[in-house]
Amino acid sequence: MASFVRQLNMYGFRKVVHIEQGGLVKPEKDDTEFQHPYFIRGQEHLLENIKRKVTSVSSIKNEDIKVRQDNVTKLLTDIQVMKGKQESMDSKLIAMKQMDISHEDPCTATVINEHLFWLQEITNVILCLAAVSLAEAHQLTECFEKLRFGEKLPIFSE
Repeated sequence: MASFVRQLNMYGFRKVVHIEQGGLVKPEKDDTEFQHPYFIRGQEHLLENIKRKVTSVSSIKNEDIKVRQDNVTKLLTDIQVMKGKQESMDSKLIAMKQMDISHEDPCTATVINEHLFWLQEITNVILCLAAVSLAEAHQLTECFEKLRFGEKLPIFSE
């Protein structure tokens, strides 16, 4: 019976306490009545409004949120450092290319061009990772906001 009562409460049904019962004294009969504003005889169209309650934001630990925010901040800092190092390497390679070493040694020109190519590829990967991290942080914030205002999340929709 307790499991059934928990299910009713999860869907917004509340126990009806009659005045003669008082609420504190256990009734002589074991009849229990529950009510819901959308559960009305002959009003089947209202049944679709009875929805399972969404988990509250308080169940999500604040420490977890802080850890994730710290991880995103650290990742962004690391990306900035790598971007600075990459820009420094770019400028050094461009300076070497401008010195026109390639005329003296064709092998050096090939290595420089290959290095520039991979440098650009690494830059693209870093930018993609940064975009994904920022998008995940933004989605996480949106989820918490939706939960706080009692909205359903798409992954929990029926």
